Amino acid sequence: MLEYILPLLCLPPLCAVLALTGRFANQTLHWLHRLTATAVGLTVLLLAANFNPSQPYADDYFYIDALSCWVLLIITTLYVAASWTARSYLTREERCGVLKGEQLQTGRYFALMQLFCWTMFIVLLVKNLGLMWVAIEATTLISALLISFKFTRAALEATWKYIMVCTVGICLALLGTLVLYYAQLDALGSEKALSWLYLHQNASVLDPSMTRLALLFIVIGYGTKAGMAPMHTWLPDAYAEAPSLTSGMLSGALCSCAIYVLLRNLVILLPTAGSAMMSSMLLFFAVLTVAVAVPFVVVQRDIKRLLAYSSMENIGIMVAGIGAFSAFSLKAVMLHMYSHAMIKFVLFYIAGTVIQEYQTRNMMRIHGMIKDVPYTATFWLTGMLGILGLPPMGLFFSKFYIMAALFREGHWLAGSLLIVLLAGVLIGILYHGMRMLGDSARRKPLGELLGSMDIAVLALLLLATCAVGAGFEAIPWLNNLLNCAVRVIGG
Repeated sequence: MLEYILPLLCLPPLCAVLALTGRFANQTLHWLHRLTATAVGLTVLLLAANFNPSQPYADDYFYIDALSCWVLLIITTLYVAASWTARSYLTREERCGVLKGEQLQTGRYFALMQLFCWTMFIVLLVKNLGLMWVAIEATTLISALLISFKFTRAALEATWKYIMVCTVGICLALLGTLVLYYAQLDALGSEKALSWLYLHQNASVLDPSMTRLALLFIVIGYGTKAGMAPMHTWLPDAYAEAPSLTSGMLSGALCSCAIYVLLRNLVILLPTAGSAMMSSMLLFFAVLTVAVAVPFVVVQRDIKRLLAYSSMENIGIMVAGIGAFSAFSLKAVMLHMYSHAMIKFVLFYIAGTVIQEYQTRNMMRIHGMIKDVPYTATFWLTGMLGILGLPPMGLFFSKFYIMAALFREGHWLAGSLLIVLLAGVLIGILYHGMRMLGDSARRKPLGELLGSMDIAVLALLLLATCAVGAGFEAIPWLNNLLNCAVRVIGG
């Protein structure tokens, strides 16, 4: 596996360095960005094809099992999609006056995006919980530069809030990691400090009082990074002010990364902390997160903030699935993570395109899309139906499985509250989404907004969610990978 890991860790930073030199034309930078992402994507496909989910790979520094392989596939898919749609998006940004034709400005974007994905790869590949914390903090620093990319007052304010809130959360996660390290010293000594594999094999001998304290700090800390309420205050501003490609990566890739790190720690803590405390805590935060999102979805006017609060809803659903903690619910969480990432990337890209051409983020000023830009409107409508969990999109199946698991495991109150809250989200998103599509256009026709490359990439992402969500059991390799990932988490 090392022959596949090294390209993942070498190609993105190399591309970033080349992009920052300022020696390449924009056209060359676009192809360099695309080819690097494509090479990484092919490497991940080869890794997945040659990887046996039931036999994890481990060496002194790296660890790959079914769980990390699944999240690696999600992040790499978005990485490749963002690279092949970047040219259209950045060209429109330049036309709108954001980039102002500066070559180094475009190179700076490519370098930051490459480094952002690179830090997420490190999170997924290292087997030491301390190094994992360092890598997740690195994602905060790199993504902060992407959020402030436009250097507007609102973007800088959103970046400041993102850094402040996430840094506090990550510090709490560090405190939880230190408590876990103290529990390891007390029970096992200093050998293989914070090695995930070593702790996993000896988790049952850790001090329960220490692991419960660590669980509290780690859930709150990494929950802040994922966007759980009430630590979510950075999320709407960051998603709204970042470039739309960055917003899609934050919602789809970084959110998945944060949940992955949370799951990695839960595997260690659960044998002694107990599932009762974990389930109660996670279900409380899950219901609270969705409840906070509902009123903001209903009264929202900003198109990207609407998608940001929709991300909170889906984060809450995934956390609820983890809280139910059954093989059925954990498998549904894996499916939900994939479908949410793909659909939300599509929606943020469409939202960015609409904002660029209509010159407004206020949904009340956007009308007649179905007549004005029919292809763009079709993707917008499909994405809206997908994110609401309507069939045949992948989120329909994962949401249904998670809700069924909640009732099956006896969490009737949490399940009932979530159903009511999800109905509120559905009403709000459908109302705003359909208003944009209907009514008569109040400006001259724009012509189609999406290029052929955009249409191909977005269509593939949406079709993939349908195929994975509905047909994962019919794909033996995929079903086996998900089953092995569930065994990693639940034992």
